Amino acid sequence: MPGKALGDNLEENPDKESATSFLYFQDQNICSDVKGTVGSSCGVRGRTRRATGRRNTKPKLKDKPVINIMHWNTEGASNKRDELQHFPHENNVKICCIQETHLQEGKPFKDRGYQVFRSDRKERKKGGVMTLVRNNINDREIKTCMEEAEYLESKVTIGQSSYKIVNFNCPNDKKLSLDTKQISDNKRGEAIKDWQDEHNIILVNDPADTPSFYSRRLHTTTIPDLAFCTDDIHQNISRKVCDQLEGSNHRPVILSIRGTKTPINAQLPRWNYKKANWGKFETRANELTKDIVTEGKNINNVVKIFNASIVKAAKESIPRGVRKDYNSYWSNEIQETHNALTRAREEAESNPSQENNIKLQQSKAKHLKTKLECQRRGWREKYHL
Repeated sequence: MPGKALGDNLEENPDKESATSFLYFQDQNICSDVKGTVGSSCGVRGRTRRATGRRNTKPKLKDKPVINIMHWNTEGASNKRDELQHFPHENNVKICCIQETHLQEGKPFKDRGYQVFRSDRKERKKGGVMTLVRNNINDREIKTCMEEAEYLESKVTIGQSSYKIVNFNCPNDKKLSLDTKQISDNKRGEAIKDWQDEHNIILVNDPADTPSFYSRRLHTTTIPDLAFCTDDIHQNISRKVCDQLEGSNHRPVILSIRGTKTPINAQLPRWNYKKANWGKFETRANELTKDIVTEGKNINNVVKIFNASIVKAAKESIPRGVRKDYNSYWSNEIQETHNALTRAREEAESNPSQENNIKLQQSKAKHLKTKLECQRRGWREKYHL
């Protein structure tokens, strides 16, 4: 079996601060049988392709789009709302699985461009899981569990492929729940390893991957953030541990599935009406349309000429385009403090010491303070307060 057994990861890293969290997903091909565990190379009606002599114009496997799935223990989603809006967009993440949201029931949480599916932990402030899915992807929530361990199971359809995704998290003070079985804390590694073998799934993590968790108390790094998948997905998947994000002890992880058929929706041009020169638009529209002859002309041709004139006037007087993932308050000052925080995190992980840990805490405090000041300044400038 490829990869390394989960039990080895947990037993080598007995860090009691980090919860056990993992992502499990399997491919459920639309053309397969009801169980969805075996894919089919036949067409929708079961007929195999015939040789036609025509050149195959479909893109090769390496040219097909990649589905990026991110999972991240945020240690509180409310104070990392901006990062959850920009980081997934910047990395073209289709599905984002969040653990330790710390959200309370009834408290709204929205992410522009994504559908939000969440399950909040009741009777305690911490815990909670949330799955963000791009608006152009069909998603259906199947099951949630918030007893001991907490997980949110959903089914997403992307192009011609369908995936079942389980977003799972288990705090250290709760019993691990796998297939409705309750497992005590000291047997977690062994139990998950057995569960992995029973279901014929593969651990995506590689022993050479960068550790995803840093303990500020113990000054150690561990790998509690895990991902599992079925064999058909494992052949076309890669895993990347990203740099620290907003001071969380856990690094975000991006899983990329290659060779999937994903529809590419063309971006429509956007008009910036707030900066439009309406006086110029009115003048140019009148100049371009006043001499259009309508009498004795084909009405369809007249409408086509009229529309072209209006669009031309708009292009001359209304700015078009939009800055990708624009953030009104972001500045070079914030970027510098964020880069300094990343360097401090890497130094604390590579050279564990109390001194480097203090520098990390100071860098995080400075970054958060600078970000808050720039946010307030941005709002004052925008609304002239």
